[in-house]
Order: sequence, then C-alpha cells, then structure tokens
Amino acid sequence: MPSTLAKHLSPLQLRAELERMVVADLLGPAGGATEEVEERNVRDRYLVGVLAPLKQLVTAPAKIEDVAEVEDDEETPLIPDELSEGGVDSADDGTTDRDTPVAQAHLASSFGLTFCVSNEAKKLRVEAAWGQYLREVKPLQIDERTGRPKRIWKRYPRGGVIEIPLTDGTVQQTSFDSNSSDVFVRGKIWHRNTHWIVTLFLVNGQLEGSPKDQFHVFQPNLIVQATDGSAIFEKRLERNRRSKLDPKEQLESDTMEMLYRRQVEFAVGHGVSVHTEVSPTNSDLAVLVKTEIVPRYEVPQTTPPTADDADVNPAFAKLKGLILDMKELAETPPIGLRKRLEPLVTAYREWIDDQATKLVDPNEGLKHFTEAAVTAIANCRATLKRLEAGLKLIEENPQASESFQFMNRAMWLQRTHSIYSEQVRRQAQPDFDKDIDVPGNRTWRPFQLAFILLNLPAVTKLDHPDRNVSQEALADLLFFPTGGGKTEAYLGLSAYTMGIRRLQGVVAGRSGENGISVLMRYTLRLLTIQQFQRATALICACESIRRKALEHGDKRWGQTPFRIGLWVGRRTTPNHSDDAAEAIKQYRGNQFGGGGGIGTPYQLTTCPWCGSAIEPGKHLESKPFPHESARTLTFCGDKFGQCLFSKRQASEEGLPVVVVDEEIYRRLPTLLISTVDKFAQMPWKGEVQMLFGQVNGYCERHGFRSPEINDSSIHPKAKSGAPSARTIEQSPLRPPDLIIQDELHLISGPLGTLVGLYETAIDKLCTWEVDGKKVRPKLIASTATIRNADTQVHRLFLRKVSIFPPNGMDVKENFFSLQREPSEDYPGRCYIGICAPGRRLKAALIRVYVAFLCSAQTLYETYGVSVDPWMTLVGYFNSMRELGGMRRLVDDDVYTRVKKMDRRGLSKRFFPTDYLSELTSRMRSEEIPLILDRLEAPFDPEQEARRKELAKKGEFKAAPKKPLDVLLATNMISVGVDVKRLGLMIVAGQPKATAEYIQATSRVGRNKPGIVCTVFNWARPRDLSHYETFEHYHSTFYKHVEPLSVTPFSPGALHRGLAGLLVALVRLRGTEFNLNEAAAKIQVTDPYVLDAIETIAERAGLIGDKGNQLADYVRAELKKKVDLWKAEAQNTTGGRVLTYNQPRGGNGPAKGTTVSLLHHTGLERWQAFTCLNSLREVEPTVKLIIDDGGLDEFAAADVPLDVQPDADNDGGSQP
Repeated sequence: MPSTLAKHLSPLQLRAELERMVVADLLGPAGGATEEVEERNVRDRYLVGVLAPLKQLVTAPAKIEDVAEVEDDEETPLIPDELSEGGVDSADDGTTDRDTPVAQAHLASSFGLTFCVSNEAKKLRVEAAWGQYLREVKPLQIDERTGRPKRIWKRYPRGGVIEIPLTDGTVQQTSFDSNSSDVFVRGKIWHRNTHWIVTLFLVNGQLEGSPKDQFHVFQPNLIVQATDGSAIFEKRLERNRRSKLDPKEQLESDTMEMLYRRQVEFAVGHGVSVHTEVSPTNSDLAVLVKTEIVPRYEVPQTTPPTADDADVNPAFAKLKGLILDMKELAETPPIGLRKRLEPLVTAYREWIDDQATKLVDPNEGLKHFTEAAVTAIANCRATLKRLEAGLKLIEENPQASESFQFMNRAMWLQRTHSIYSEQVRRQAQPDFDKDIDVPGNRTWRPFQLAFILLNLPAVTKLDHPDRNVSQEALADLLFFPTGGGKTEAYLGLSAYTMGIRRLQGVVAGRSGENGISVLMRYTLRLLTIQQFQRATALICACESIRRKALEHGDKRWGQTPFRIGLWVGRRTTPNHSDDAAEAIKQYRGNQFGGGGGIGTPYQLTTCPWCGSAIEPGKHLESKPFPHESARTLTFCGDKFGQCLFSKRQASEEGLPVVVVDEEIYRRLPTLLISTVDKFAQMPWKGEVQMLFGQVNGYCERHGFRSPEINDSSIHPKAKSGAPSARTIEQSPLRPPDLIIQDELHLISGPLGTLVGLYETAIDKLCTWEVDGKKVRPKLIASTATIRNADTQVHRLFLRKVSIFPPNGMDVKENFFSLQREPSEDYPGRCYIGICAPGRRLKAALIRVYVAFLCSAQTLYETYGVSVDPWMTLVGYFNSMRELGGMRRLVDDDVYTRVKKMDRRGLSKRFFPTDYLSELTSRMRSEEIPLILDRLEAPFDPEQEARRKELAKKGEFKAAPKKPLDVLLATNMISVGVDVKRLGLMIVAGQPKATAEYIQATSRVGRNKPGIVCTVFNWARPRDLSHYETFEHYHSTFYKHVEPLSVTPFSPGALHRGLAGLLVALVRLRGTEFNLNEAAAKIQVTDPYVLDAIETIAERAGLIGDKGNQLADYVRAELKKKVDLWKAEAQNTTGGRVLTYNQPRGGNGPAKGTTVSLLHHTGLERWQAFTCLNSLREVEPTVKLIIDDGGLDEFAAADVPLDVQPDADNDGGSQP
C-alpha cells in the first residue's frame, strides 16, 4: 500500500489517484525516475510507451549466464489476433469489425506529431525525455530462485533539449543525449504563405543487442514550444467542403463549426496521441504541443444556470425569484403561478438580447458564421414566444393551472418516493419527512420546466397547430446531454397530459378518463424495462393523488385508476393471462424461468413507492377469466401492509401496472410504454385497435371489448364472490394525446426505415375529429446525440422539428445549460486512451482490466465505501463475439492475475463465485431486473460484514445484495440504463459511431467523477486515428455525431412493409374488418380500403424523394394487393374461409377450413402478403462488392471486400 496516500480524499482526488496508479502500472515508471524493476524483462512490465530499436535482429544470441532468464516475450511482438473468437453477432448487440491483416506485428521504433507554426516564428525548442533500463547486479541481494546475486533493471533518465531553425526542407537527425546518441529527432518542414507545417519524429535508431531491453526506449516524450515560450502554434487547416453540401446540410455544418470555434485542433500524432496547451489570452493559438502516450480529456459537466452565475452572463441574475420546488408550485394558488415562473421568461429574453449583440462584435469570431448565428437567434426568439404562450395559458385557463398543479404534485411524489425506495433497496432506513422530502430532492431544472411550459398549449388545445394533420405541425425534440434529466422533463409533461385529459372529460363523444393518454416508445428491451420501472413511480404518485381526492369526495381525477402498461415484444412479457398464470405457478414451484419462453409478469423486483422487495412466488397473483377480473396483479411486498399498493390496502389492484398484452387491451392503461417493433403486430392482432380508442363495449368484470376480444355479454355471480356483470355498449375512446419517442437517434437504418413506414398507420389511427377538424397527438422526442434531425423527423413523423433548447453562439452556453470548468464542485467525466501497437489486443485488455480492478481494490482497503463508484468495472464491447471472447479471458487470465498484483505494488483482489454478469440481448427477460438490482448494490465494508454475519446464521434472504465486480455489456447498456453508482468503464475498441460512444460512456459518472478508458485496437485504422487525435476528438465529439438515415418509402421498405401497412389500416380503423374472419369481407370500393390506399400514397408522395411519381407507384401497388386480397376472399372452394391469421383456441371458423391472408417470414419465398412479426426482421447491412467492369485484367471481378462468411447471415430467410 503506497504510503503517500492521504487519510481523507475527495471523490475527485480518489479518481485522480486511481488514474495515477493505473497509468503507473501500464506506462511507468511505477517506482519513480530511477526505479529498479525485478521482473524478467521491462517490455512485459509496461504495456505502453515502448519504442523498439529501428534495426532489429532476427535472433539475439544469449550469453551462458543469461540462460536461466531467456527472454520470454509474453505480450510483445506478435501477430495481432481477433478478440472475437467464435460466437455469433446479433443486430441488437452490434457486429464485429475485421482487423486489418498484418503479416508480422512489431513494436514501433518511432512516433511523431505534425503541427502548424506562425510565420513570425524563427526557431523551435524541442525537448525529448525517456527512460533507459540497464541490466545490473545487486551483490548484497540474493535471488531466492537461483541463489545468485539478484539481477535487476535499473532505470536511467535520458533526454535533452535542442533548437531547430524553421527552414524549408528536411530536419536532419539530431541527438539529445550523449548516452543514447542513436535516439534522435528527425522530420520535415514545409513553408506555406501564412504559416509553417512541421512534422517531427522521435526515433530509436539503435541496433538491437542483448539483453534486448537495454536497447528499447521506455516512457518517451517529445515537447515542442517557441524558444521564448510565446504562442506560435496555429489551427490546423481543414479542407473546404462547402460546395459539396446542400443548403440545409451546410447550415448545420456551419452551426457546428460556430459552436466549437474555440475548440481548436493544433496538432495530430503519428503512432501516438498529442496534448496542447492553449494560450490563456487567445484560444486560436497554443504555447506548447507534445506527445502523450496515455492521453486524457475531461469532458465538462453540463448543469443549469442559477442567479449566482451572473458573472457568466448578467441575464442569469434575473433568475432570482424563480420557484423550482415542485411542492411549492403544487401548493401555489393558480393566481400566483405566473409570478413564480415569470423570472425564467424574463431572464431568457435578456439572455437572447445579449446574444444578439455578439453578431456585430468582432471579438466573437462570428464573421464566417453570419447565417448560422442569425438562425440561432431566430430559433431562440421563437422558443421565447412559445414559453410566453405557456405562461399565459396557465394564467388564463383554470383547467391548465389545475393540471399544472397536479403535475407538480405528482412529480414531487415521484421524485421523493423514487429516492426513498432506492435507499430502502440499499438497506438504509431513511426518515421520509426529514431525509427525503426536502427541496433538493424535488426541484426542477430550468430546462425541464421550460420544455413543459412551451408544450402546454399544444397538449391542452386540440385545435393547436401542432395537433393538425399538416406536415408543418411541430414535433419537439428535447436535445440534452445524457444524464441531464430528459426523462423527468417528459415524465412531467406526461403527468400534465394525464391530468388535463381527465379534467376535459368527454370531448366529441369520446371519454378522456379512459383509454391511453400517453404512448412512450423505445427501441431496446433493456431500455424499455428500466424506463418502465421509473415511470411506474409517477403512475403510483398519480394514483395516490386520485385516491386521496376521492376520499374527500373530489372526483376531478376520475373513477378509473391511473395505470401503466408494458407492451413489448420478444417474449419479455406474456401475451395472455393464462401464460402469466403459468409463469406464476412456476415461480411458486421454485422453478426459475418464469414461463419457459412465454414471458414473465415479474417486471418489478421492488416496490417503486416504498422500496419493499417483491417476490414473484409470493406477491404476484392471477385472477383468471371468466370468474374473476382476468388480471395479473403485482402487490407491494410490504409485510406490514402500510404501503398504498400492498395487498392490505389495494387487494383488487395492487401496484397500478399491467404487463400482459391481453390485459393491456382490456384495461387500457393511462400510460403505455412499448418498443417500436411491437407495432409490427398491428396487422396480425385486431385487438391492437383498442390502443387507439377503438372499443365497442365494456364488461363490468373484465374491462373493454372489441370484436376480437372473447367475452360473454352477461356473467352471473361467481363462486369467488365477484358480482354479476354485463357488457355495456361503449363509444370509441379518445386516442393518445401525447406520443413520446425516446432515444430518437436509435430510430435509424433498416429499423428506422420500417418504423417510419408503419408510422403511417399509427399516425392515422391516432387521428380523430373534433368540431369537423382532424386532431393528431402532440409528438415529442428526446436524444443526446443527433444530426440531420429535421430530415429524420420529417421522414419518420411527417412533421417539422423544433429542437429544445435551441443553441446559442457557443457550445458552452445555451441559457438552459452551462459547461462548467472541471473542479471539485463540478467534476467532468475523464476519458483516457490506451493504445499498444504491436501488442495483442487480448493482452492489452487483460492488463487494463487487472490494473483498474487492483488499483481500485488498493484504494478500497484504505477508503472503504468512498471508492465504491470505481469498484464495479463495466466492460463495453462493439459486438457479442468480442464480449464472448473477453468473458473467457476474464474468467481465466484476469481472475488469476488479480490475485498476484501485490508483486507490482497493488492489492490482491479475490472474486466471489458470482462476481461477473453481462447485459446483452441474450439475457432472459426475467434476469434483467435482477442484474439491474445487483448493479445498485454498493461495495461497503459494513454491508460486507453484515452479509458474513447473516450467512453464519443462515439468514441469506435478509442479507444485503452482493455487488458485481465486473459487468460486460454491448450497446444494450448504451441507452436508458441509469445506475448512479457506476463510475468506471473500459471500452474495447472505438465504437463504429460517435453517438454510440457518447451514449455508452455516459452510463458512468452520473453521481461521482467517472472515468472511461478506451483500449484502442491498433490494427484498425479508425481506432488508430481516434487515438492520434484523442484530445481534440473528445473536446468536440458531439460535433462528430453522424447524420442518420431513414427511407420509409424506399423499394426495399415497400417490398417488406407495404402489405402489413395496408392490412393494419383496413383492419384497425373500425369494427367492420376487425374480426379475424372479416378478412373475407374485403370490398375494393369500401371507404376504409380507399382511405387506406390514399393515406399511404399521399404520405409516400410527401416523404419520398420522387413526390407524385412515387405516390402514383405506391397507389398502383396497393390496388394490386387489394385485388389479390379480394380474389383470395372470393375463393370459397370446399368451405374455404379467408382469415388474417390462423385462429387461436376455439374462436371463429374451424382451423381446418381457414386460409391465412398473412404469411410469416421464413425460409419460403416472400409472397404478396408476407408480413413482418417484428420490425427488426430486416436484412443485415450488405457488404460491398468491388467490380471494376473489366477495366483491370489483373483484378478479379466481384471480389468481396471481406471474404469471411457473416455468422449472423444465414441467407435463407430473404427472397
């Protein structure tokens, strides 16, 4: 244990110490500038920062006395090998890149950097430093293994300073140190009109001898500056691509350049990374550039401004008086709300006026960005106008002010109970009133409140322009850094929507109390499940408000409970109540599995209201059809029955959650959370129409009905005690008023294309008429990473996009968020890069994992629970195959090595049997909540002692959960996972997309200073490029987010999705064609059919690239399909009956006489009505094939770029 550690360290100091220990272990010198290394060779002691001799011998003769220590190059020059050995990739988890073929890998013998220098400079001061290790004998120390005097490697600092004149031509090799004259600098200098371009390399020009390590250079560094220390380094020039971009793309590109104009790239490395020291007086100049073996960059924390930030911008002083406390806003009378919220609008107005003055300020550097700057100001003023409209609505509309109070009360309860339940899960016993229900735990961030305010008019007024069917209707995109609080913003707007809808009651004959109010859609199963757990706390809050109001005779919030539904695919949740009942039986029989592949109703492991554990075999209950309510209930596990949602207090409802498809259709939860690909079920299941309010009856015992729902009109009194019930005729309900698309950046590529196509049906089914005007839902989306948003939103949703918050003139400030300089109060997320050219990627990952695990253990043994954020190592991988390869290495090499790290000055670490888990698409649905629970379990000496004590008594259930030492994950973790304690991630290889990299690495460092280590694969050019520009890339990585592509009406999308889209629109619009056997009733001239054709064709013309020509083509294709459908329906030979799908159970015509209109995808040929079961059933990305058309007779035509077969492409399922 190093004696230099202080007794008390802050979280930022602990992270810095962890980083120092890891870098010392991987780069050195761990023992100081003159350290002694007792290991066999130094190349295996240090992973990075090694330059081999330029002139390497094929063999090196060994002296007789050295035979006992023949150099075994454990991790040095080897042919690079794939981490991904075996296994299968999946579309969900990403695919594996092939490494660039290398015949023989060698350690590099040089590295360098290129930079620009001003014309005024005459000379450069170049300093080099490195370590040389010489073999020495310690006569007074005896080696226990050999009995001889110990032989060690002694480090000697080498280096020096030279001056290089700036003259056009070659820089001749020049040595720095007479002790190592064959280590030198060389390079080239080019003169341009306004500057010099300089490239310098540090070269180990020695001839390899024996022992080898004496001729290697360790921990090298090259520092360049002016001879007088002045700022002479200028911005590297970039190619001008203006002529290649269309006006929209150019404006977005110029906006990015404007925002990041002060983040300048001064140098680029060659085989190494670089660091720059920027001039304190001019961000366009630098005073020093140098190489960096282990580069680092701390991404600043983004936080909301307060009145105390007036020194940043005087406008922030006007925020004084703004009330952000949810409780205070909930209890403020409607007449006083404006006064408490107006400072937000006033301060924003003044801030915009201040930004406008910068347009004419020459010191702002906006000369080349006039259009981008003017557009930014216009967007800000438009947002201000909408904020003022929201404030005015609250002041003038009593229902709006009541709903605003309801929202604040619901969010106050949601936030405080979420924090309370989290602490209970962690074995704490907080006092709710004293410890939890305090202003700091129930406070809005200004951007959250502003986002809600500007959307209130559109949610409240059904005739608002954002709700009409024009493509000019606005979709609001909440664009904020990951972890900044986007979820709370749209949960707040959801609460308002649910409240205003109930206050408005029946509109145009449709009930607002019943039916789905808010539809939230996600892309990944893991994301959906975790957001479901968070949103459930909000619904519990709404339901507690409703119940208390009813107790006092207040019926404003209705008789129907607020409920939340989870509607997801891929066998995550049961489709039928019978399936749920079977899963519960298995749990009660102590059979793990929860339904054997049919999904599980066990989606909440703890109560979101009070934190009590929920055991599936004890707290899940089935109420079977027809004698009971046909519900699957989840009760809070509170053994004293004090929780509102325990069986004692809510025996017929439990927690207000619905997770079985069949029950979702019948109970129609107020808030429905789903995956986007679940909507592929629209043509297959007639019941889906109920989600859009299309119901025709209500059973007093079992809930709503539609033609495809099997039920009786009358139910006698049941033996269970349930009273008699009948079905009441029911007019259609109000469709969803708010649609939320989270993580918009994931709706891209093949999945996004089909989502955009099926959105045609969703948009139509959500549209209804009020006073002769068509009304659509308000649509909002959120993301932390996006480019080309206007095109994507238009193609997906046929709406214009409004991005909130709109950008200002600089990335550091947009009024609603400020980038804070990293400090103790505002620590950023630290990124470090590891690249080991010539080394195995496997060996590099093993060394990095061991270094972090044991460095954290060393700190933990001194500082205890304070080190918890860095004790769980999250390993991120770009594909399942790479993760599988690393899992074997962790179970073998890492598991063994961490027990021996005391030899290198770090603590040993011993893993328990269940130390490792993973988050990937191959995880079973019932396992995911359990893994998320374990991720929240902290490393705490007190809890560790308690676990041991309870284990001795055999009280295993009462023991605190064991924390995880290692979590391996693919991009399943990159969105939505919010485990606040995580602080350490190691990324294996640069992810293919910057958006994915940002999203994944933002999972750590939420509460404490986070650290991300990217281990680059030197055999991949993309990795090497990111390593060489590490610092600049990380300072601007939001600028590098790639534009997205969706093409909903492309030929491929139409081929796969047009039939399903047609059937969905015809079947789900009303009752006429909803029954399974109603497929046979098709009429070419039916209004529903004609309307479906025109709806699809018109949208194709508006979204597609070819306008009316595409619309005409789609119209013709649809008519062909309708004719074929009609022909199939008219063929009644042998009692043949056309149905949409094979009937389930005993309903409808006999199975033997039915013929399905729709066909499942599979190995057979794609037919006219082959229909997707999931929107993920798409072809993988096609690999390029080069065909030179015979232009080169020596090149083989049709040669694939990658001749290796793709493991996940069986080639048989597509036409």
